[in-house]
Amino acid sequence: MKKLLVLAIVLRLLVSAFLFHPDIKTYNFQASFLKKGVVNIYSYLVENKASLPLKDEFVYFPLTYFILGGYQMIASGILGSGFDLWLADAGASSVVNNPNIFKYLAILKFPYLILDVGIAFLLLSYFKDRKKGEKAFTLWLFNPFTILIIYIFSNIDIFSVLLTLIAFLFIKREKLLKASVFLGLASCFKLYPLLFIPFLFLEGKDLKEKILVSVIPIFILLVVILPFWSPAFVQSALISGLTTRIFNPGFVIGFGESIIVGFFILSALFFYSWITDKKINLFNYWTVFLLLIFSFSHFHVAWLLWVAPFIVISAVKRPSLSLPIFILTTLAVVIPMFYQDRSMTISLFRLYTTWYDLLPTPFVVLQKLYDPYNFMSVLHSALAGGSLIISYHILKEEKE
Repeated sequence: MKKLLVLAIVLRLLVSAFLFHPDIKTYNFQASFLKKGVVNIYSYLVENKASLPLKDEFVYFPLTYFILGGYQMIASGILGSGFDLWLADAGASSVVNNPNIFKYLAILKFPYLILDVGIAFLLLSYFKDRKKGEKAFTLWLFNPFTILIIYIFSNIDIFSVLLTLIAFLFIKREKLLKASVFLGLASCFKLYPLLFIPFLFLEGKDLKEKILVSVIPIFILLVVILPFWSPAFVQSALISGLTTRIFNPGFVIGFGESIIVGFFILSALFFYSWITDKKINLFNYWTVFLLLIFSFSHFHVAWLLWVAPFIVISAVKRPSLSLPIFILTTLAVVIPMFYQDRSMTISLFRLYTTWYDLLPTPFVVLQKLYDPYNFMSVLHSALAGGSLIISYHILKEEKE
C-alpha cells in the first residue's frame, strides 16, 4: 500500500508540473489580491476591471478565495518574487517563456494532491471489508479519469468533493447532524451538495432532526456568503453559468412553461424514496441523481469529479457494473474534449511552444468528416442510456 501511494504521488506530481490549463492562472491571479489586503474580491474586480490585465470575474465562493489566497501566502517563499509578475502577465509568452512555469504549476496544484490522497484514504475507510477498501483505494489512485480532471484541468471542486464524501461517512455511521455540517461546508465551495438536503430530510429520525439536518447546511452557507453579498457577488458567483447551468436543460410544455430536467429528476427520486416501503439508502440516491444530471445536461468537465468517489464505491460494491461504469466514464470524459474550446485539448501543451496554437482541435478535425454536434449527441445519448440502466440496478439494492 505504501509503495502504491508513493507511485501515485509521483505520477500526480509529474502530471501537475507538465500540463497547463489557463484556469489555474486566472483564479490564482484573483486569489493573489488577498496578500494585498483585499477581502471582498467580487466588488474589487468589478471596480478595478478596466485596470486589471485579467478581467474575468471570480466565479467561486468566498472560502475558495481565502484558501487559495492563504496558500499563496504560505508558499510565497517557494514560489519566489517573480510569481506575482507571472500571474499578472496576460500575454501568451508568459506561459511559454517563463523558466519557472513547471515549478509554479507543481506548487499551485499541490493542495489538490493533499485532498486527492485524503479522498483515497476516506474510500479505504468506507468499507468494513479491508480488501474492498484497498480495491477502492487503488482504483481511486490509479484510474486515469480523476488524474485528468484534477491535475490537468486544475479542478478546484475537489474541496467540495472531499467534504461531501466526509458527510457520507457520517451518514453511514448514522450521525446525520455531523453529516449536515459537512454538507454545509461543502456547499461553501460549490452549491451542488445542497441538492442532497431533501434526501437527508427523509432520513431524519423525527421531525426535530429532519428540520435540523435541513437547516444546518443552509445556515452555514449563509454565514459564509452574507458578508460578501452584493450585486457583484450574486452575478459572478451565485448565479454564474457554472452554478446554474446544472438546471438549464428542459423542454417546453407551452405558454411559457418548461419542465426543468434537473428538478424533475430530483423530485422523482425524492417522492420515490418517500413512498418506498424500504429504508432508503442515501448513497444510492445521491449517486443516481448525479448520474442522471450529467446524462441530461451539457455538463462541465469539472462536474465529473462530483460523482467520481461514489462511482468508485459503486464499482467496488457491484463488480458486475465495473466494466459498464468504465465505458460510461470514458464517454463522459471524451465528450467535453470535442467542445469548441482549445483549452480542453491542444492548449494544454502550449507551455512548451506556441506552435501548438497552429494545430486544429478535435472539433475542427472531426468537422471535416462529420458534424461534431451530432457526434457528441450520439456519445451523450449512449451515456444517458447507460446511466439509466446503471441507476436502475443501483436502486434495486436499497440496503447496504
